[in-house]
Amino acid sequence: MDNERRVKSRYPLELNVRYQTMGAAGPGAGVGQTLNISSSGMLLACASNIPEGTRLKLFVEWPSLLNGTTPLQLITVGTVVRCTHIGVSIMFDSYQFRTMSRMRSAKVTQMPERVSSTYGSAQPEPISLIAKSSS
Repeated sequence: MDNERRVKSRYPLELNVRYQTMGAAGPGAGVGQTLNISSSGMLLACASNIPEGTRLKLFVEWPSLLNGTTPLQLITVGTVVRCTHIGVSIMFDSYQFRTMSRMRSAKVTQMPERVSSTYGSAQPEPISLIAKSSS
């Protein structure tokens, strides 16, 4: 029997993330790293214990540059739907790409090589991403 709950394919991208809690959970913020991501959600490895049902605003450093020069970030709002020893699963309510100032991208905290050593022992092939302008 297949236990797969996801509707969209997930891609094994390890991207730096900043997040903020929203709503009644009270103010909170932290950093983490995606372990995989799709258009409907992500698996986030982080040091904080974020309870199921918590709404988050996430800022993901996107790996490609707009027109080869401008850093991008993916900004999402979502809900924690599952917590495991690997990380938290987040289902997106909305998302959008925004440009990120060069000043902000230069001040990004360096993340460790791998946040979770228990996830993904096989090395996936890199995915080539290209950002395109809509103008």
